[in-house]
Amino acid sequence: MIDVTGGSKACFEASNYINRKFLKSEGEFFDNINPSTKESVGKFPQSTPTEVSLAYTGARIAFEKWRKLSRVKRGDHFFKVAQIIERRREELAVIISAETGKSYNESIAEVNEALHMAQYAFGSGRNPIGEVIASEISEKDSYMLRKPKGVIAIVSPFNFPVAIGAFWCAAPALVEGNTVILKPSEDAPMSSHMCAEIYHEAGFPRGVFNVVYGDGDVGNLLVREEVDHICFTGSAEVGQHVRKVAAESWHKTTSCEMGSKSAVIILDDADLDLAIPACIASAFKLSGQRCVSAGRMIVHREIFDEFVERFSKAVGEVTFGSPLRNYDLFVDPLNRVSIRNFKVNEGVYYGPLINQQALDKVLKYNKMVFEDPEVSVLFKGEPTDVLEDKGYFISPTIYTSEWRDVPFLKEEVFGPHVAIIPVDDTEQAIEVYNDTEYGLALGVITEDFKKARLCRNECDAGMIYWNGGSIAAESHLAFGGVKKSGNGFPSAARTFRAVTHEISWTVNHADSLEFPQGMK
Repeated sequence: MIDVTGGSKACFEASNYINRKFLKSEGEFFDNINPSTKESVGKFPQSTPTEVSLAYTGARIAFEKWRKLSRVKRGDHFFKVAQIIERRREELAVIISAETGKSYNESIAEVNEALHMAQYAFGSGRNPIGEVIASEISEKDSYMLRKPKGVIAIVSPFNFPVAIGAFWCAAPALVEGNTVILKPSEDAPMSSHMCAEIYHEAGFPRGVFNVVYGDGDVGNLLVREEVDHICFTGSAEVGQHVRKVAAESWHKTTSCEMGSKSAVIILDDADLDLAIPACIASAFKLSGQRCVSAGRMIVHREIFDEFVERFSKAVGEVTFGSPLRNYDLFVDPLNRVSIRNFKVNEGVYYGPLINQQALDKVLKYNKMVFEDPEVSVLFKGEPTDVLEDKGYFISPTIYTSEWRDVPFLKEEVFGPHVAIIPVDDTEQAIEVYNDTEYGLALGVITEDFKKARLCRNECDAGMIYWNGGSIAAESHLAFGGVKKSGNGFPSAARTFRAVTHEISWTVNHADSLEFPQGMK
């Protein structure tokens, strides 16, 4: 089903946000394209090396003062941030939908996710920041404390332009006493401009929160500055490059959240009334462009035919199209953005892919499927003209196949492309799930705790949802994976740890010196 509506207008030219000022760039500008209409949402700078260095220098200078501010007072800034997000919730959601193609409901959910992290950061300012540890020596007290690393570079993705970079990564970093430079995806920079407005209005001091725009070349400039930690979200290939850059420095660390080939395992006792909507959401939310999107449904043979029939019926009812009917973007004399007169396509479940490169990638994998004689194709996904000005829309590709060593079953497609794979038992389901280079998210549908526990223990994944799909992230939980999906430093709630280093602090209360381990 296709919803044939859409439209937008824009007249905005962005500036980098550096040292608490919106500074007009000396670089060239690029258009931020609405993937539903191919119209421009606004123009953004390709930041110059000088501008990236200016942001770094400002953040480095600001760090010395910011880290000495009370942690409680640093956290208090996020009380103001949360209030502003609540006030601008709909504006943020419209911009997210306009520049990513995400459904309005998903965009509202993303804004709520950012709000929850702001609230969490506010409360964290009053939480314990270490541990009291017993010492072997009765007259000694021992502690584990966390200290900020310094300047944090954040390279964020297009698919969660508000929640991930500006909040999942930035909010914990700032509460912990670090300063931040955010480089958003060139495919979704407008959301970050609005986040800069929010941080500015909330009163964050000069140099504490900065935003520079541009493509991967600008990201490369940023991570090669003498930053202390890099929070990266994106492809495994770029994440590996970021890790190599960091390895050239003695002090630079990274937390990388990368790709996946996530899945839902549906076992023989599964409640299909629960499984079908879980699988639809896991496969098609954000057009299958979440890092946790399920490209594989691993189904027990005893219920395979029934699952295929019911899942296919549900896929046929999925509507895709532009998430917005229209919106008006206004810019005041201070270059502040506001959204008015917007209308939502309430019936749209998923929107377009983000750009032509993404569409070409999905088409490449679809072609492999359609030419494979061992595959049974149920839905043949093809580009679709949803609007008069054609966006990057594509219908779902669904097929069944035995598990084999072929690219479309093992590699990340990042689109509405789903393989349904039969298995004989729980052990084989685990083998199939693990037989990729990735390990991010997994849903397990079963009424049997022992089977669910076996999947939890044996599947290579960072997030596992029993009787849920592969998408259910919450800000107060860790978010990350293993193998090519992550490097052991998950984001969201665990960013607080990634952007700090621990020190052991031991206090001797005795008048004499006594060593542990019996040393004299």
